[in-house]
Amino acid sequence: MNYKRSSTAGRRGDDEVNITPVMNLFLVLIPFLLLSAEFVRIAVLELNLPSATAAPQQNKNNNKKLVLIMLRIEDNQIRIKAPRTSGAVKKDGADYQFEQLVQELKKLKKLFPDTEEVTVQPTDNIKYETIVHVMDTCRDNGFPNVSISG
Repeated sequence: MNYKRSSTAGRRGDDEVNITPVMNLFLVLIPFLLLSAEFVRIAVLELNLPSATAAPQQNKNNNKKLVLIMLRIEDNQIRIKAPRTSGAVKKDGADYQFEQLVQELKKLKKLFPDTEEVTVQPTDNIKYETIVHVMDTCRDNGFPNVSISG
């Protein structure tokens, strides 16, 4: 048999890599990543952390009376401390009595209607879900500026 030798078999050419499929992949991925970046922002809790430089400016601008409301989350209760009142929300079994916390926050809002700030102070072994639930309860009951303290 007489086989004819291929003309391309003996030489090796500089074949270029076809990058069109890779570019198509990026063309699809980039809009998807840009759209999903908005969902990351939704899951973030916005906190008002105290800063040392903002405190003197705040006192100069506001002539209102400063009211400090503290919610200390402990193992068996949530202690509420305010200038003319204090209270506690006991733990009922495995969970805190958040209905009682709502009632206490409504009482505080009646006493201090201009106050919008609450400071939450959890102890070391409090679950994250409990902290978030307390912060959400404060926001839902007239205290939109929730700070966290250690």
